[in-house]
Amino acid sequence: MKRRAFRWQTLWEAPAAAVGFLTVMPVPEPWAERGTSHATTCFPWVGVPLGALVLFVSRAPADATVGATLAVAALALATGGLHWDGWADVMDAAITPGLTRSRRLEILEDPRVGAHAAVGVALLVVLRVAALTAVPAWGVLAGAVLGRWTMVATLRWAPALKSHGAGARLAPQARPVAAALAPIALVAATLALGVPPSRVAWAIGVGAAVGLLFSAFVVARLGGMNGDGHGATGLLVESAVWAAAAEAGGALA
Repeated sequence: MKRRAFRWQTLWEAPAAAVGFLTVMPVPEPWAERGTSHATTCFPWVGVPLGALVLFVSRAPADATVGATLAVAALALATGGLHWDGWADVMDAAITPGLTRSRRLEILEDPRVGAHAAVGVALLVVLRVAALTAVPAWGVLAGAVLGRWTMVATLRWAPALKSHGAGARLAPQARPVAAALAPIALVAATLALGVPPSRVAWAIGVGAAVGLLFSAFVVARLGGMNGDGHGATGLLVESAVWAAAAEAGGALA
Protein backbone atom coordinates (compact mmCIF):
# COMPACT_ATOMS: atom_id res chain seq x y z
CA MET A 1 0.00 0.00 0.00
CA LYS A 2 2.81 2.40 0.87
CA ARG A 3 4.55 1.69 -2.38
CA ARG A 4 1.44 2.47 -4.41
CA ALA A 5 0.93 5.79 -2.53
CA PHE A 6 4.52 6.83 -3.17
CA ARG A 7 4.20 6.09 -6.88
CA TRP A 8 1.07 8.18 -7.20
CA GLN A 9 2.63 11.09 -5.30
CA THR A 10 5.60 11.00 -7.65
CA LEU A 11 3.28 12.00 -10.50
CA TRP A 12 3.12 15.53 -9.11
CA GLU A 13 6.14 15.68 -6.80
CA ALA A 14 8.72 14.98 -9.50
CA PRO A 15 7.39 17.66 -11.90
CA ALA A 16 7.17 20.07 -8.97
CA ALA A 17 10.81 19.43 -8.11
CA ALA A 18 11.83 19.91 -11.76
CA VAL A 19 9.89 23.17 -12.03
CA GLY A 20 11.31 24.40 -8.75
CA PHE A 21 14.86 23.63 -9.85
CA LEU A 22 14.70 24.98 -13.43
CA THR A 23 12.46 28.03 -12.98
CA VAL A 24 11.64 30.77 -10.51
CA MET A 25 8.08 29.50 -10.10
CA PRO A 26 7.40 28.70 -6.43
CA VAL A 27 6.36 25.14 -5.68
CA PRO A 28 5.40 23.52 -2.36
CA GLU A 29 8.65 22.72 -0.58
CA PRO A 30 7.58 19.24 0.63
CA TRP A 31 6.74 18.23 -2.95
CA ALA A 32 10.05 19.54 -4.26
CA GLU A 33 12.02 17.72 -1.58
CA ARG A 34 10.27 14.37 -2.04
CA GLY A 35 10.33 14.61 -5.83
CA THR A 36 14.06 15.28 -6.16
CA SER A 37 14.93 11.64 -6.86
CA HIS A 38 12.77 11.69 -10.01
CA ALA A 39 13.08 15.35 -10.94
CA THR A 40 15.55 14.99 -13.82
CA THR A 41 13.15 12.72 -15.70
CA CYS A 42 10.80 15.71 -15.90
CA PHE A 43 13.44 18.27 -16.97
CA PRO A 44 12.59 18.04 -20.71
CA TRP A 45 8.88 18.45 -19.97
CA VAL A 46 9.60 21.76 -18.24
CA GLY A 47 10.95 22.89 -21.61
CA VAL A 48 7.44 22.76 -23.08
CA PRO A 49 5.92 25.68 -21.09
CA LEU A 50 9.21 27.57 -21.27
CA GLY A 51 9.24 27.16 -25.04
CA ALA A 52 5.60 28.28 -25.15
CA LEU A 53 6.61 31.39 -23.20
CA VAL A 54 9.30 32.15 -25.76
CA LEU A 55 6.81 31.71 -28.59
CA PHE A 56 4.22 33.96 -26.98
CA VAL A 57 6.65 36.79 -26.20
CA SER A 58 8.58 36.62 -29.48
CA ARG A 59 5.41 36.78 -31.58
CA ALA A 60 3.73 39.58 -29.61
CA PRO A 61 5.49 42.69 -31.00
CA ALA A 62 5.23 43.55 -34.68
CA ASP A 63 9.00 43.84 -35.05
CA ALA A 64 10.69 40.42 -35.09
CA THR A 65 13.96 41.62 -33.55
CA VAL A 66 12.20 43.35 -30.68
CA GLY A 67 10.10 40.26 -30.05
CA ALA A 68 13.14 37.96 -30.12
CA THR A 69 15.04 40.19 -27.71
CA LEU A 70 12.12 40.31 -25.30
CA ALA A 71 11.72 36.53 -25.55
CA VAL A 72 15.38 35.94 -24.66
CA ALA A 73 14.98 38.25 -21.68
CA ALA A 74 11.70 36.63 -20.60
CA LEU A 75 13.23 33.15 -20.66
CA ALA A 76 16.24 34.33 -18.67
CA LEU A 77 13.92 35.85 -16.06
CA ALA A 78 11.71 32.75 -15.93
CA THR A 79 14.72 30.54 -15.23
CA GLY A 80 16.37 32.98 -12.85
CA GLY A 81 19.39 33.27 -15.13
CA LEU A 82 20.49 29.86 -13.82
CA HIS A 83 22.02 28.55 -17.01
CA TRP A 84 23.48 31.92 -17.98
CA ASP A 85 25.46 31.98 -14.78
CA GLY A 86 26.84 28.54 -15.63
CA TRP A 87 27.62 29.62 -19.19
CA ALA A 88 29.59 32.65 -17.97
CA ASP A 89 31.54 30.60 -15.42
CA VAL A 90 32.43 27.92 -17.96
CA MET A 91 33.49 30.50 -20.53
CA ASP A 92 35.99 32.02 -18.11
CA ALA A 93 37.25 28.69 -16.81
CA ALA A 94 37.39 26.59 -19.98
CA ILE A 95 37.96 29.05 -22.81
CA THR A 96 40.81 31.07 -21.31
CA PRO A 97 44.00 29.64 -22.86
CA GLY A 98 47.25 28.67 -21.19
CA LEU A 99 45.96 27.78 -17.72
CA THR A 100 46.58 24.78 -15.53
CA ARG A 101 43.60 22.64 -14.57
CA SER A 102 43.83 23.73 -10.95
CA ARG A 103 43.70 27.38 -12.01
CA ARG A 104 40.69 26.70 -14.22
CA LEU A 105 38.86 25.16 -11.28
CA GLU A 106 39.64 28.23 -9.18
CA ILE A 107 38.20 30.47 -11.89
CA LEU A 108 35.11 28.26 -12.12
CA GLU A 109 34.38 28.95 -8.45
CA ASP A 110 35.11 32.69 -8.76
CA PRO A 111 31.83 34.70 -8.92
CA ARG A 112 33.49 37.56 -10.80
CA VAL A 113 32.88 37.92 -14.55
CA GLY A 114 35.96 37.96 -16.75
CA ALA A 115 36.49 39.02 -20.35
CA HIS A 116 35.82 35.56 -21.80
CA ALA A 117 32.54 35.30 -19.89
CA ALA A 118 31.41 38.74 -21.05
CA VAL A 119 32.21 38.00 -24.70
CA GLY A 120 30.68 34.52 -24.48
CA VAL A 121 27.41 35.82 -23.03
CA ALA A 122 27.21 38.61 -25.61
CA LEU A 123 27.79 36.23 -28.52
CA LEU A 124 25.21 33.75 -27.27
CA VAL A 125 22.61 36.49 -26.77
CA VAL A 126 23.18 37.67 -30.35
CA LEU A 127 22.87 34.10 -31.66
CA ARG A 128 19.64 33.50 -29.75
CA VAL A 129 18.05 36.77 -30.83
CA ALA A 130 19.02 36.20 -34.46
CA ALA A 131 17.68 32.64 -34.38
CA LEU A 132 14.38 33.63 -32.77
CA THR A 133 13.65 36.14 -35.52
CA ALA A 134 13.33 33.26 -38.01
CA VAL A 135 12.85 29.99 -36.12
CA PRO A 136 9.49 28.22 -36.63
CA ALA A 137 7.34 27.32 -33.64
CA TRP A 138 8.35 23.64 -33.68
CA GLY A 139 12.02 24.66 -33.56
CA VAL A 140 11.49 26.81 -30.47
CA LEU A 141 9.83 23.95 -28.61
CA ALA A 142 12.40 21.43 -29.85
CA GLY A 143 15.26 23.58 -28.59
CA ALA A 144 13.67 24.11 -25.19
CA VAL A 145 12.99 20.40 -24.73
CA LEU A 146 16.23 19.03 -26.15
CA GLY A 147 18.35 21.54 -24.26
CA ARG A 148 16.92 20.30 -20.98
CA TRP A 149 17.20 16.66 -22.00
CA THR A 150 20.89 17.30 -22.71
CA MET A 151 21.38 18.32 -19.10
CA VAL A 152 19.99 14.97 -18.00
CA ALA A 153 22.35 13.20 -20.41
CA THR A 154 25.44 15.03 -19.19
CA LEU A 155 24.43 14.49 -15.57
CA ARG A 156 24.36 10.76 -16.26
CA TRP A 157 27.29 10.28 -18.63
CA ALA A 158 29.81 13.07 -17.99
CA PRO A 159 32.26 12.53 -15.11
CA ALA A 160 31.41 14.57 -12.02
CA LEU A 161 33.79 17.42 -11.28
CA LYS A 162 33.15 17.37 -7.54
CA SER A 163 31.29 15.37 -4.95
CA HIS A 164 29.04 18.20 -3.76
CA GLY A 165 26.79 20.79 -5.36
CA ALA A 166 23.62 20.62 -7.45
CA GLY A 167 25.19 18.54 -10.22
CA ALA A 168 26.54 15.92 -7.85
CA ARG A 169 23.21 15.78 -6.03
CA LEU A 170 21.18 15.19 -9.19
CA ALA A 171 23.59 12.96 -11.12
CA PRO A 172 22.79 9.65 -9.36
CA GLN A 173 19.10 10.04 -10.21
CA ALA A 174 19.58 11.15 -13.85
CA ARG A 175 17.77 8.84 -16.27
CA PRO A 176 18.27 10.07 -19.85
CA VAL A 177 16.38 7.14 -21.37
CA ALA A 178 13.27 7.80 -19.29
CA ALA A 179 13.63 11.54 -19.86
CA ALA A 180 13.74 10.93 -23.63
CA LEU A 181 9.97 10.43 -23.66
CA ALA A 182 9.43 14.19 -23.92
CA PRO A 183 11.67 14.80 -26.98
CA ILE A 184 10.34 11.65 -28.66
CA ALA A 185 6.76 12.81 -28.16
CA LEU A 186 7.62 16.27 -29.44
CA VAL A 187 9.32 14.91 -32.56
CA ALA A 188 6.35 12.63 -33.25
CA ALA A 189 3.91 15.53 -32.90
CA THR A 190 6.08 17.75 -35.11
CA LEU A 191 6.20 15.16 -37.88
CA ALA A 192 2.46 14.52 -37.53
CA LEU A 193 1.85 18.22 -38.17
CA GLY A 194 3.60 17.90 -41.52
CA VAL A 195 7.05 19.36 -40.82
CA PRO A 196 9.51 17.74 -43.25
CA PRO A 197 11.59 15.04 -41.50
CA SER A 198 14.80 16.46 -43.02
CA ARG A 199 14.30 19.75 -41.17
CA VAL A 200 13.62 18.04 -37.87
CA ALA A 201 16.60 15.72 -38.30
CA TRP A 202 18.88 18.63 -39.19
CA ALA A 203 17.91 20.65 -36.11
CA ILE A 204 18.23 17.69 -33.75
CA GLY A 205 21.48 16.56 -35.37
CA VAL A 206 23.08 19.97 -35.05
CA GLY A 207 21.99 20.26 -31.43
CA ALA A 208 23.30 16.79 -30.60
CA ALA A 209 26.64 17.43 -32.30
CA VAL A 210 27.09 20.78 -30.56
CA GLY A 211 26.20 19.28 -27.18
CA LEU A 212 28.58 16.35 -27.62
CA LEU A 213 31.50 18.50 -28.76
CA PHE A 214 31.00 21.16 -26.10
CA SER A 215 30.61 18.70 -23.24
CA ALA A 216 33.72 16.79 -24.41
CA PHE A 217 35.63 20.08 -24.55
CA VAL A 218 34.56 21.06 -21.03
CA VAL A 219 35.48 17.66 -19.61
CA ALA A 220 38.86 17.77 -21.35
CA ARG A 221 39.62 21.25 -19.97
CA LEU A 222 38.22 20.86 -16.46
CA GLY A 223 38.36 17.12 -15.84
CA GLY A 224 34.61 16.77 -15.44
CA MET A 225 31.36 18.72 -15.23
CA ASN A 226 29.56 20.44 -12.38
CA GLY A 227 26.20 22.18 -12.33
CA ASP A 228 27.62 25.11 -14.29
CA GLY A 229 28.80 22.80 -17.05
CA HIS A 230 25.48 20.96 -17.30
CA GLY A 231 23.52 24.23 -17.46
CA ALA A 232 25.90 25.77 -19.99
CA THR A 233 25.64 22.73 -22.25
CA GLY A 234 21.87 22.76 -22.13
CA LEU A 235 21.74 26.46 -22.93
CA LEU A 236 24.08 26.02 -25.90
CA VAL A 237 22.15 23.06 -27.28
CA GLU A 238 18.88 25.01 -27.02
CA SER A 239 20.49 27.87 -28.94
CA ALA A 240 21.98 25.52 -31.55
CA VAL A 241 18.62 23.85 -32.23
CA TRP A 242 16.96 27.24 -32.63
CA ALA A 243 19.63 28.38 -35.07
CA ALA A 244 19.56 25.12 -37.04
CA ALA A 245 15.75 25.10 -37.22
CA ALA A 246 15.77 28.72 -38.43
CA GLU A 247 18.32 27.88 -41.12
CA ALA A 248 16.51 24.68 -42.09
CA GLY A 249 13.32 26.61 -42.76
CA GLY A 250 14.76 28.07 -45.91
CA ALA A 251 17.53 25.67 -46.78
CA LEU A 252 16.07 22.16 -46.58
CA ALA A 253 13.10 20.66 -48.31
